[in-house]
Amino acid sequence: MEKYGIFELRLKCESEPNVTFTCGDTAINVKGFRVGDGEYAVRFMPQTEGVWKYGGAADGEFTCAANTGGNHGPVIANGTHFRYADGTQYVPMGTTCYAWIHQTPELIAKTLETLASAPFNKIRMCVFPKHMPFNQNDPELYPFDKKTDGSWDVNRPNERFWVHLETNIGKLRDLGIEADLILFHPYDRWGFADFSTEDCLIYLDYCIRRLSAYRNIWWSLANEYDLIPQRKAEDWDAFGEKILSEDPYRHLTSIHHCLAIYPKRDWMTHCSIQSGFVKRMAEWQKEYNLPVMNDEYGYEGNIEYDWGNLSAFEFVHRAWTVITGGGFVTHGETYYREDEALWWAKGGELYGQSPERLAFLKALQYEIGDVEPYSNTFFGNPNEKPNENIEGADAQQQDFARLFVRVMRSLPEFELRSFMTGFSPSIVRNENYRLQYLGRQCPCRLDVKLPENGKYKVEVIDIWEMTRTVALTEVSGTLQVKLPGKEGVAILVTRTSGEAL
Repeated sequence: MEKYGIFELRLKCESEPNVTFTCGDTAINVKGFRVGDGEYAVRFMPQTEGVWKYGGAADGEFTCAANTGGNHGPVIANGTHFRYADGTQYVPMGTTCYAWIHQTPELIAKTLETLASAPFNKIRMCVFPKHMPFNQNDPELYPFDKKTDGSWDVNRPNERFWVHLETNIGKLRDLGIEADLILFHPYDRWGFADFSTEDCLIYLDYCIRRLSAYRNIWWSLANEYDLIPQRKAEDWDAFGEKILSEDPYRHLTSIHHCLAIYPKRDWMTHCSIQSGFVKRMAEWQKEYNLPVMNDEYGYEGNIEYDWGNLSAFEFVHRAWTVITGGGFVTHGETYYREDEALWWAKGGELYGQSPERLAFLKALQYEIGDVEPYSNTFFGNPNEKPNENIEGADAQQQDFARLFVRVMRSLPEFELRSFMTGFSPSIVRNENYRLQYLGRQCPCRLDVKLPENGKYKVEVIDIWEMTRTVALTEVSGTLQVKLPGKEGVAILVTRTSGEAL
């Protein structure tokens, strides 16, 4: 079998089996899960080529061959970026489809058909059904059977539901899409949000045993954890520690908020942010020193709720602002339909104008590679007090900067941070590329400072028309770039030779 595939054993046992897999000096213990009366399964994802031997509840061996094709293994955090386990570049361009697996077979099939041609390589989705406007249907299947008193019995998983869930996770995997699996949420009328802490841990244990061998799993502890009053901070930490200690593959793990971003924890691999303050990406990245995904900054749509009626341009504009702040984005669409099949909730079809423009952005991200936020003006980094020493500034500029700094230092910390964040330029760079997004500003020209010891190409990008126009080639030093004087313009500088950007 291939590396990062799923090796599965089916065993007849009286209790949950444990199997230890070994290859060379590597030994991994894997716990089984119940699939029927007296029948259990053990699933294992090998991450090393060679002969794997296993022993415990069953004995044997298999050979793990190299991964091929689109199989690059699980996505892992790499500093403030992501990559696949085999080293292949991964740039997340997510979408949100909370309850798509809880719909009719026809709608589920349509969702997968749409995803097959969409630009998204990650999807936020729930294990439990979700009760919200435009999403109030009862699903056919539930994760657990019920006790005689009508409450859910977490010790009796509904096999049909879990086969349904993992089958669709597998279909996402085959499309090259990561399943960002939301484990808890507050939008509930069935009683799942009322689980005791003990029941939650039993449920999480089952999820890990059953699903962790899927290479495209991400664990999202919650959607809007702070709206679930039954759960305290110590509960979320216990859940995070449970995944950290029990998941043999250390899949990506986050927790999503509504109002209060969760403090950094060892079990976190990245941040899942909900915020319309898209200019604060660099600030969060510096604070957490992890990859930061703005999974919810509003949705393209026209429903009555303020979070669900962004214009397509505004939605794409916010995406560019997040990316040029050093973060990553997740799409969502909420156009009203009489059948209430809104993509953000149920899936189906996409009707908006942002997906093709996000595909354009995603292709550019893959082209330029990993980048970091950059600021080279006296406004400085939004996390820091303004700096009086301005690189390359003349005497008049230095005098103005010193006066400006004195005024800024007189502001309260919150006002200072808000002001600095609002005026910080949206620029990311690496040694070969520098990308600046001008947002809602409409200049007809812009001064650009490049190193003297090199040659560079300057392109003007229209984020809405999805065009790249070469403005200058083989240039260096300080120069002026002509611009179209409209919103949604970015400038891409590419090094062709010489000094790094």
